[in-house]
Amino acid sequence: MKIRAPFFALLGFLIISLVVIPTSASAQEQVKPDKGRSKKALVEGDKLFRQRNYRDALAKLSEAVRFDATNSQAHYLKGYTHYFLKEYDDALTELNTAEQQKFKPIEIQKVRAFVQYERKDFEAAMADIRPVLAAEPQNLDYLKLSGEISLGQKNYDEALASYQKVSAMSPNDGNLVFALAQIYAAKGDLENQATYAESAMQKGTQFYADAQVLAADAYLKLGKTQQAETALLKVLESKPENREVYRTLADIYRQQNRFNDAIEIIRRGIRLYPNDGGLYTDISWFYSLAGRNEDAIQAAQAGIRFQPKESMAYTNLCRAYNDVNKPELAISACNNALKIKPDDGETFFYLGRANDLLDKPAEATKYYKRAVAGLETFTSQNPTYSDGFYLLGNAYFADNQLDKAIAAYSKCLEMSPRFARARYNIGIVQLEKKNKSAATEQYNILVNLDRALATKLKSEIDKVSDKP
Repeated sequence: MKIRAPFFALLGFLIISLVVIPTSASAQEQVKPDKGRSKKALVEGDKLFRQRNYRDALAKLSEAVRFDATNSQAHYLKGYTHYFLKEYDDALTELNTAEQQKFKPIEIQKVRAFVQYERKDFEAAMADIRPVLAAEPQNLDYLKLSGEISLGQKNYDEALASYQKVSAMSPNDGNLVFALAQIYAAKGDLENQATYAESAMQKGTQFYADAQVLAADAYLKLGKTQQAETALLKVLESKPENREVYRTLADIYRQQNRFNDAIEIIRRGIRLYPNDGGLYTDISWFYSLAGRNEDAIQAAQAGIRFQPKESMAYTNLCRAYNDVNKPELAISACNNALKIKPDDGETFFYLGRANDLLDKPAEATKYYKRAVAGLETFTSQNPTYSDGFYLLGNAYFADNQLDKAIAAYSKCLEMSPRFARARYNIGIVQLEKKNKSAATEQYNILVNLDRALATKLKSEIDKVSDKP
């Protein structure tokens, strides 16, 4: 979840004191210098500015600088007026002129910081913010702006310092607390990420759904899946269009061996996004895990229809065809996947399995070895993805690397302790190693996770003689 930058209503809070000097009349086009008329136009422009009549104010202030090009206050106020008219380049020109003419530096910096922010010149904005905060360290508007810019620039320590000061002065501002949660997320401080996200919601942040996502992200990474699930379900109550939440919830359910729940939550997403190939690809995998192979085939085909250039739907289709004993169709689907993603270890595993079904052991062995190589690379790059280690265990098992298979399945179970298929496969590998007691140990655990798989494993255990 990308961290999104916070949004704050930062504009329109500046109050600038102007010295009002009485003066005389205005002119048009070419004029002779006339300081008196310049001062009069400045007074009139200032009045219009305070009335928020910015376009007419700009006309009067332009008169002021035509009559006296050295009127620094008029240049300053003209720049400020351009800012409110969203004419940021013109605003910058006038403010720089006022600065050259020695107008009050702090007042120029206050306005120019926001001008540079709108121009997305964040370094220049910070160059103006720092002297403002040095002079006025408790100025909330500039502390907020400093924090937002620093967060956007990934200067997290500076952002944290700014927002902590603001939050201390406005402790019940939920939006500020949400910004702190974002910073802690960026810094990888999961405990504070969760704490501040929850606090932001309690304090009424307008970014409630985003705060729930931040909290869920922290809980997931902390291994607190129940809290993560609760948070994500609340996101869907307030923001049901958040597509990634459906996928994240489904993955939580997959890790907990709750395949039917994973299917149902993705189906909810598909009802909102009926042409989303990624959701169909996901659900095809969950259908396979639930043993609903024909549904898996149809879902994978839909994934291909909507995303023909993505490899995963072809890979899932290959797996599903193997599961219904159609190896020729499986090989075709796997080859299509490999055209898009040539070194994919999972696809090579299913290709090996298809060749096994066709009684081509030499071809199968070749593909299993390529599966091992691909999945070793994948798991090294994705060390927190439990499914990767499950697939690697399958590849090791198929390649007759039994101890490595057990290690890979065990790694999967460290992250997803309720993933029953990984535990079942350990039991089968232990039987291959003639270790009936170790297989029975897996059966005893499996009984409480998946009775159907446990019964299947018990049947295999009973076939093994107790004699040495």
